[in-house]
Amino acid sequence: MIKQVIQDYWKKAAGAVTNAISNNISLLKKVSIFTALILLIFTSIFGIYNYVSMNRALSEMKQELEMLKSNVNALKENTTNTQQNIDPKEFNDFKVKTLTDIAITKLMLEQFNKAIFSISDAGKGFARVDTTTGMFFLMLDKAEQIEDGYKLSFRLGNPQNCVYNGCKLEVKWGKKYDREDDSTTREEWEKSLNSSSYTISNLLRPGQWSNFEITISPAKSEEDVQYLEIKLQTSQIILQKSSQQEE
Repeated sequence: MIKQVIQDYWKKAAGAVTNAISNNISLLKKVSIFTALILLIFTSIFGIYNYVSMNRALSEMKQELEMLKSNVNALKENTTNTQQNIDPKEFNDFKVKTLTDIAITKLMLEQFNKAIFSISDAGKGFARVDTTTGMFFLMLDKAEQIEDGYKLSFRLGNPQNCVYNGCKLEVKWGKKYDREDDSTTREEWEKSLNSSSYTISNLLRPGQWSNFEITISPAKSEEDVQYLEIKLQTSQIILQKSSQQEE
């Protein structure tokens, strides 16, 4: 009995809903159309807004780009004007001073890494020569001309408290460089020098001079040996025992 009542109730309710929908279908259609129109209008407005905003942003970017271009051009003009305003004399003076400072520094670093003689000055003095293992004194005692060169007699002094087992010599010779001769650069002159290597087997004892001779060739006259450059290289050192160790 109760089940029949419930079924009848649901049938009546379903029928009422169906009748309501049937009676108001035109209204529902109107609501749907109105809603679609609202969405279309909103979408159109949003699209127009985005288009306007994008155009505005592009316009601002173009303006900024033009400003950057004008700034770059102004910077170029200022740089050109600055270069034109530099006094050529002041620039040349600065360049000469810089090159002079570099040359002096290089000369100070290299002044003792080689001995320089002229055979016309044989027996007139000695030169200091620095090596990686110590300092030495080198004296050109005598220069004797032979068939196609010169026999040179040297004395090598060891002022240090250790014994050196010989040394190696790197010798260059040739005409003296003439700074006033514009026809030859210093690089060309250096390439024109003759060179040779020698090995000295003498023990270089502390506080003593050691005599040795070398022969350079070719050299036909003193003019060919106006410039004589010698570099030393020592590698074997013999340290002496102290007096306490000997006792």
